[in-house]
Amino acid sequence: MPPEPHTRPKNDFHGGVMTKFSVSLLAGAALIALSSPGLAQTQKTDARVDQLEQQLRDVEKQLAEIKAAQAQNDPTAAVVDLKRSTSDQYVDLNKTVSALPRSSIDNGRLQITSSDGRFSAALRTLIQFDTGYYMQEHSANLLPAAYGNNFSSGSNFRRVYLNLQGRVFGDWSYNANFDFGGSGGTETPGHIQSVYLEYDGAAPWAFRIGAYPPPASLEDSTASGDTIFLERNSPSDLQRNIGGGDGRDAVSVLYATPTVYGALSFTGDKIQTGAKALAAAGATAASTFDEQEAVLGRLSWLPISEDHAHWLIGVNGTYVIKLPESVAYGLPNLSNTPGATALNSFTFSDPPEFTFDSNGYTLANTGALNANHISQWGVETAGNWHSLYGQAGYYGFEVDRSQVAYATTTGTQIVQPNADHFSGWYVQGTWLLTGEERLYNVGTGAFTPPLVTTPLNFAKGEWGAFELAGRYSDLNLNDHVNDTSNVQIANAAGVPAGTHTYDFFNTVRGGDQRVFTAGLNWYPNNVVRFAVNYELIQNSKLQSGSSPNPLTGVTTATTGAALPPTVNGGQNLSAVAIRAQLAL
Repeated sequence: MPPEPHTRPKNDFHGGVMTKFSVSLLAGAALIALSSPGLAQTQKTDARVDQLEQQLRDVEKQLAEIKAAQAQNDPTAAVVDLKRSTSDQYVDLNKTVSALPRSSIDNGRLQITSSDGRFSAALRTLIQFDTGYYMQEHSANLLPAAYGNNFSSGSNFRRVYLNLQGRVFGDWSYNANFDFGGSGGTETPGHIQSVYLEYDGAAPWAFRIGAYPPPASLEDSTASGDTIFLERNSPSDLQRNIGGGDGRDAVSVLYATPTVYGALSFTGDKIQTGAKALAAAGATAASTFDEQEAVLGRLSWLPISEDHAHWLIGVNGTYVIKLPESVAYGLPNLSNTPGATALNSFTFSDPPEFTFDSNGYTLANTGALNANHISQWGVETAGNWHSLYGQAGYYGFEVDRSQVAYATTTGTQIVQPNADHFSGWYVQGTWLLTGEERLYNVGTGAFTPPLVTTPLNFAKGEWGAFELAGRYSDLNLNDHVNDTSNVQIANAAGVPAGTHTYDFFNTVRGGDQRVFTAGLNWYPNNVVRFAVNYELIQNSKLQSGSSPNPLTGVTTATTGAALPPTVNGGQNLSAVAIRAQLAL
């Protein structure tokens, strides 16, 4: 076998010293052996004895030198001191580092958190750019403008959020979100979308105050960047804006556990409506003398909550205690003076689930209804099983109408319209083709988009997540459509003899809007989304007068029996839109 390779000693000094020590010991042993009694008898000269004694002294000296050298060069004590010093420095350094704020940029979201986690601040943004095209039949051009005779195609930034959110003193959270985008095909000056302060120290309870969208329903609690389609369905959008919606003054009590979510809110006006909006650039609002007062809430429960399956059922409701007052206290109003402004009124309306039309058309529109109170109730359900997701909801609306004063052929007549009832419902679902799942958010009681397991990477042949979606919604704002209850209004000048004008005060012809939407969502990663939606829109509606006219109340002029007019105001159209979204 070949000899083992020579290995360099780890410490040359120790190796040399030990070799010298070994040789010295051998020499000493030999001298001792020579000094045995037998040898002393054969060699007894004094010189030899002196020589041996000197050599013994030399060995002792060498041993002392070796010990001194070892003591001087042995690193054990120094290593112990170094380890102790390094450990102390590490502890001090760790304390210093731990006391520093921690910063992160998870998924592109910049966040700073104090060392104890009691303080934090995060910058976030949501950018949505939409472009779309409407396709209308030629017959739509013959309708009055109030019935949507020419929807405009185009592009706009639907939302541009700049958001600061975080925590102070552990139990308090805050959110300040400003929107520089807009609906109606036009961006608006920056305005408050959500600004609130919340106390979280009594979990699972929380208390919030500010101007924000108070939780009104499952679809409302789904964040604007998390909706399945470009816009919320019309029934849900109308429902959330009665007493909630963006920038609504509110105070809320919240309750959230893994299986139960509840919210109860007292609300006022929106920041962008009423007297608050008069001084805002681009605002179109009438002055009000008292703000709206409303109570709304939602409650949901998950009877099934497993890793890959959830089922939610819930209820929601809104009651408007007091509508905004448009007339100063004590002045004449529509309830006691013909032709005057209504003290309180409310308009039910919503666009056909796209908002890039710059004309602001709303096919489903009741016009202003004089009212005392508004109430709404609803039921909802949602759930997922692996990559499949479904959601549905139904809403009922009631308007407690106030009295109306008319100038008739026999003098002033005051009538009391019957209460109006409207309804809306929707069903929607998705299928994630790439196998991801929509997730349940305990903090909002709603579902969120999937976490992308394979972000877009051309080199690896990975494309992100793809989702097919479909939805059908029906918003019916018709009531007493052919009710013959009426009052005879004084004749206008120039009409044929014997012609009388009638107003059907119970009749509301807001239209029955039905929308089918097909969509495809592409998530290249967890912050970028591209979506394409196609809509088929059907609106069944009768006009409010015997000839094309805007929404000014249901009236007719006739020399015969007083019957509501039957002029068609509905239409069918389609539209396609795409969205590019960045959510940090």
